Amino acid sequence: MVLNKLAVFTASLIISASAYCTQHITKADKQSVSVAVSNKDLNVLYVDGRKMVTATPSNSNALEYQKDKNQGALYFKINPAFQNTTIPVFVTDDYGTRYKIELQPKNMPGEDVVLVPPAESETSVGKRNQSYQQQIKELIYTMGDDADSPRDELAIDGISRSYIGADIPLWKEASLKLLRRYDADSGMYGELYQIKNISYKPLNMLEQEFYRKGVAAVSVENLTLQPGATTFLYVVREQ
Repeated sequence: MVLNKLAVFTASLIISASAYCTQHITKADKQSVSVAVSNKDLNVLYVDGRKMVTATPSNSNALEYQKDKNQGALYFKINPAFQNTTIPVFVTDDYGTRYKIELQPKNMPGEDVVLVPPAESETSVGKRNQSYQQQIKELIYTMGDDADSPRDELAIDGISRSYIGADIPLWKEASLKLLRRYDADSGMYGELYQIKNISYKPLNMLEQEFYRKGVAAVSVENLTLQPGATTFLYVVREQ
């Protein structure tokens, strides 16, 4: 559950700031680590020296939270219904490192939880070498999640969206419209298209038909379209 007003968090932060305690959590990238947090007060979660890209609780109703995209932090409170429940949370930072922590709500002041990333030598030399396939997957996932019902906040942080709405020449049997573009911090970008069968016969497509120079990945939701039917085409390109 996302709190509707950032002001609620700001006020809570001011009130409880003096009571904050800091926990530095190590090895959460290798194993699940238990973390004690306040069951009533505001807590904050972030990665030391990096930005948090995603923070996903195992139950979406367990936390009331607000993301600070600029700081890469998560301000959260435990939902009253989960104050006696262990809450697994999965975190990814902007270097592609994944962490798993288990929040243990307790009757204590708000906690400042700092995830300590692995040493530089243990990573793939930082963000520049973040898994190539992972970058592609994140773009395609974001486009797919956003395709049917665009929302203000995209599924994955670090990706910006532009609305295009341009018709692109394709085949005489089909129309192609570029709907939106998604630019990722990694340097890659995604394009969301809509294909429509404007012929009177079923249209069979191959994903290979959409590969061009600079295209890293292509995904088509439905490779066979009946007359008048539409589908989404996802293209990931390198800058």
